[in-house]
Amino acid sequence: MRSTTSISKREQCMVKDTQFDISVPPRVDSPAASESVLQTQINNDNSLFVAGVSGELNGSWPVNQEIEVTDHECPTVGSLSVTGTHVEMDHCYISGSFCSNDMSTRDIGIQTTLTTADIKVLEEKSTKLEDPEKLMRELFVNKVVKDDKNVQMYTGLPSKTILNGVYDILEKASPTLKYWSGQGSAAKKKYQKDSLNAKSGPKRKLSRFQEFVLTLVRLRLALTTFVMADLFGVSTSRVSQVFTTWINFMFTIFKPLLKWPSRNVLKKFMPSSFRAKFPNVNCIIDCTEFFIKKPRNPTAQSQTFSSYKHHNTYKALVGVSPSGAFSFISNLWGGNVSDRYITKESGFLDNIQPGDEIMADRGFLIRDLLLHRRAKLIIPPFTRKCSWGKGKYLSASEILRTRNIAKFRIHVERAIGRLKTFHMLSNTMPTNLKPLADQMLVICAFLCNLQKPLVKK
Repeated sequence: MRSTTSISKREQCMVKDTQFDISVPPRVDSPAASESVLQTQINNDNSLFVAGVSGELNGSWPVNQEIEVTDHECPTVGSLSVTGTHVEMDHCYISGSFCSNDMSTRDIGIQTTLTTADIKVLEEKSTKLEDPEKLMRELFVNKVVKDDKNVQMYTGLPSKTILNGVYDILEKASPTLKYWSGQGSAAKKKYQKDSLNAKSGPKRKLSRFQEFVLTLVRLRLALTTFVMADLFGVSTSRVSQVFTTWINFMFTIFKPLLKWPSRNVLKKFMPSSFRAKFPNVNCIIDCTEFFIKKPRNPTAQSQTFSSYKHHNTYKALVGVSPSGAFSFISNLWGGNVSDRYITKESGFLDNIQPGDEIMADRGFLIRDLLLHRRAKLIIPPFTRKCSWGKGKYLSASEILRTRNIAKFRIHVERAIGRLKTFHMLSNTMPTNLKPLADQMLVICAFLCNLQKPLVKK
């Protein structure tokens, strides 16, 4: 019979087709609680009744270990083993080896969207992480060529397309380079005389494109060899070697490209403002100076001291076409040399043809030199001493002419300003870069010509 103790709570749980009806007795507070026997009965509808609890409750609920599973193994289909009871089941409710003691493994296919190329890229990235210097070098080069703005700020070239085009020109001009390493490095080595002999020493860390970027970045930003060596993961001596080699190499390629334009080319690309006022002007010339470190030799100090800049300088004569492109770059001279002397000795007059017009400042007293070439000099008029008192003056027509000339002559000043955006020229040049000064000036002028025209149509 069932216990007469009132039932305060009833819970029903359904497991598929088997229903368990669990009758929960109330909390027994009396220490002399009567024992009740665990009765289990399986009805025709597969109901399991729990009529009471076994043992003394001692005033606590729930009672532990009322129903115990004999084993942790997965029950087979059609049976459920409970302490004192065997319950028939229609199928297994836990499948696989989740509860089994016999663990077994097998290979299964995994679906992924990664291709073989993606996996290779991941392997390359993991390899780069093992070499931090190589990783920093590649990250910096990628930063430089990221977009057109970065290319212009780091190298001075207007776009990434032009950067790649310039590199292709250099790559086709000389697939291999002989790197400068001091006096006597121009002589051929054994491995260059005989192709069977391999080049001694370690392999180069930098690719040719990375060396090209290194040279342009240093030329543009004037970074020290220590900073460049840290960015590219090489020694300072290697930076100097690469920079010297590439400066001389680019000078050899770019120097012939700074050509004096023909008259037909000048007329074709001449801005309309020039065509209306000065249609026969071929070139606008001016001298510019670059600060250098004070030499130790007293003779060199006097030859390079500029009374105009009050500093030791190098001076060069530059000429630009009416559109603002550099058409002539002279060698560097000491800052104490006059403009007339540089114009006469630099080879500028060899480009002058009869009928040409050259625009310049008042300081260029070269009218007689141009007359020998049957050319004309266009400079602002000189002031005259006043007859009615102290001072000098210009007539109304001379003032207008001075303004017109100054309005067009300013383009050469703008071109020089663009040239000095390369800080290796605008900063005070150290003495050890003196052998590369002429080459750097020509290269910077060529790179400026690749930018947008100064004078619009």
